[in-house]
Amino acid sequence: MKAGVDFGSSLVKAVWMNDGQFRFSSTADVELEEIARQLSDDGVKKIHLAGIGYSDDYAKYLKDFEVITAEGDPITQEKKLQVRGAKELMRSQGENIRNFILVSIGTGTSYALRLCGLTISVPLGNSLSGGFLSGIGRHLGIEDYREMSRMASKGTPLNIYVKDRLPDLDGTVFGEYVVAHLAEANKDSRSEDVLATAIDIISATTIKDIALLSHSSRFFRLTKNVVYVGSTVSGFPALRESLERYSGMAEKIPHFPINGEFALAIGAYHMQE
Repeated sequence: MKAGVDFGSSLVKAVWMNDGQFRFSSTADVELEEIARQLSDDGVKKIHLAGIGYSDDYAKYLKDFEVITAEGDPITQEKKLQVRGAKELMRSQGENIRNFILVSIGTGTSYALRLCGLTISVPLGNSLSGGFLSGIGRHLGIEDYREMSRMASKGTPLNIYVKDRLPDLDGTVFGEYVVAHLAEANKDSRSEDVLATAIDIISATTIKDIALLSHSSRFFRLTKNVVYVGSTVSGFPALRESLERYSGMAEKIPHFPINGEFALAIGAYHMQE
């Protein structure tokens, strides 16, 4: 038996088959040593490894497995595998989308395009992502991701919007555009509102990147489908809601596959097929 394991910048995620169903495990919930035990207990012998976060420090956890890694440029291969994993996830959930932009929001954000059976990797990503959000949370004294998520869902972004300066545009798409993020913050601002603003910054910056890609490349204009994956998307309902809103403003169709944070691990699982 085999497993796909994604060593990310912050988390390690594993996917394997048990009784005909995928099992999922992440260091967001258990230690890596426990994941290795789960794999061994279920009879996994071979690990398909992906992700730029792997180092020799992890070798001790994998010593009982045959480890196979993808050949070639690691970043390019990672994006191809992640696209493959996203397609497999969506297909299993009844969405057989041929062409889409893949947005992976984890510690950082990366972009890729699936078009006519080809994967086009975008070399640059976005640093305003999960790492930025967790840093804001820690600055506010909040270490737990679930608590950050709960608080962000209760907050209101501290932004200035176009409609605030031009009231006649209230209720229009253009009126909802942000003039300045965090511009309404002060020393008494609630932590909930600061976190909600951080969520909004991530969404707005992501959509701006997608818009720039669509304007600069005719390939990115050929699909309206955007598939969002990553631990930050899965862990923050407020981020999903914000991405849905901004995607609609950009005339894109958002998709959020269940267990999307495991897309790369699933791609690695299918690596040699």
